[in-house]
Amino acid sequence: MRQRVHAPACASFDGVTGGMVLDLSEQGMSMQTAAPQKATRAINLHLNLPDPVTNVETTGYIAWADAFGRAGVRFSELPEEARRRLHQWLAMNAGAPSRTAPKLAVSEQVEKPVRAPDFHEPLAVSLEPEAANTQRTPESTTVQYEFASLGSDLDAALRQIAKKLRSLTRAGGAAIALAQNSQMVCRARTGLIAPPLGTAIDASSGFTGECLRSGKALRCDDTETDPRVDAESCRQLGIRSILAAPVQYERNIVGVIEVFSGDPFAFDEGDVAVLQRLAQTVLLAMSQSAALNVC
Repeated sequence: MRQRVHAPACASFDGVTGGMVLDLSEQGMSMQTAAPQKATRAINLHLNLPDPVTNVETTGYIAWADAFGRAGVRFSELPEEARRRLHQWLAMNAGAPSRTAPKLAVSEQVEKPVRAPDFHEPLAVSLEPEAANTQRTPESTTVQYEFASLGSDLDAALRQIAKKLRSLTRAGGAAIALAQNSQMVCRARTGLIAPPLGTAIDASSGFTGECLRSGKALRCDDTETDPRVDAESCRQLGIRSILAAPVQYERNIVGVIEVFSGDPFAFDEGDVAVLQRLAQTVLLAMSQSAALNVC
């Protein structure tokens, strides 16, 4: 049995290419890569696991791979020290619902807890990095460090995440919106079919609004038949498939990430898992930036 990885964890092949770990055990893992892999290929592996940061070097082979870039890896030679570190990490993360989120401060003007996103009621949210997490992972060009060194420039980090999100899900476009002045506003985008920067998202209707209201990741396989979407608007933009996931701290939704495709049935449950991991990465980027206030 493999354990789902609830925080952004990366693996690199030979220090050059790699992808995002979806689940993991002491025997192997499944992962999402930007391009399809060749099954039975032997590989050298470097795993970079978060919370606590753990690095594992081993060898293995790709046991299976599909056309969407997902692959299953079987470890062939896991050194004893690497096995000990991996066993310890799995034990500490067993059943963890998500990565440790940054501190959250809600202004006193909010008189009751927010059960779901309520943009009609003023909400001030401050996301600050935990003092204990001030150590940064060294810069590296390999994939395992690309999310560990997002830096303090939030917009630059969001652009980087949007590009990786589009690549991993093979989408035609990707967008990230964050709460701002009681609205969700697009802060990063990539691809021709993604909404323009500064676009305000209507949280009261539509597919994205349903994602915000429910606080759950949603998938639309065909905009022509899904009643949750505005089919005419999607037709004008050339969108046929959508994935959306909230960026959430406990019960407070502070953002949303989405990917779009011009083809129907373009995404599956593996892509939903990738979207949810990168939603956590957006929260990480917010915590590593300067204090962000959303009112």
